[in-house]
Amino acid sequence: MNQSEFIENLKRIAEGIAKTFGNNCEVLVADLDNPENAILDIQNGQVTGRKKGDSLSELGLHNIKTERTDTDLFSYSAKTGDGRLIKCTTVHLKWGKGNLALGINYDCTNIQMAVSSLESLIKIDFEINDEFHSNSNEMLDNLLADAFKLVEKPVSLMTKEDRIKIVRFLDERGALLIQKGVQIIAEKLNVSRYTIYNYLNEINNKNKKPTYME
Repeated sequence: MNQSEFIENLKRIAEGIAKTFGNNCEVLVADLDNPENAILDIQNGQVTGRKKGDSLSELGLHNIKTERTDTDLFSYSAKTGDGRLIKCTTVHLKWGKGNLALGINYDCTNIQMAVSSLESLIKIDFEINDEFHSNSNEMLDNLLADAFKLVEKPVSLMTKEDRIKIVRFLDERGALLIQKGVQIIAEKLNVSRYTIYNYLNEINNKNKKPTYME
């Protein structure tokens, strides 16, 4: 394979990459030994506004000047003259004494704008722990499970203080507002409804709140 055939293969690769990633993906083959007319082939040149026969970018010229054409550059950022964000990769290639490059430049501007819009949609000013349930029974079951974690004892080993701790937790979270909430909680704690009311009165007396009446 001679150099011309090698370059033709690079052009085919460039076309394949460009067609795979669409109109926002510019792909070019460049002759680094001829920097002023470096571009041998370019796909989707509208991304940077360049065409076949145009020069290298500023970075390309700098790499030639500093003899850095033996190091590939993956996923770096650049900007067009009108400020669009470009994600770039440059692969340096040698054929004999010749120096070539395959460049990929993807216009990420629209993606960046979409990300900014999505971030504004999901932004929250403050966080509150809340859960949604399909019905009140499911909600009560969830609250009961959280309440029992506070004590971590079987009901048969719970003291009065343990039960009051559970009732206080449930009351603070509005569990007793649920229909038949008091009855269900009493059954779970193996006490009567009246005992639950007594617990609530003790809690509220300590907090200097109005007492519960049946």
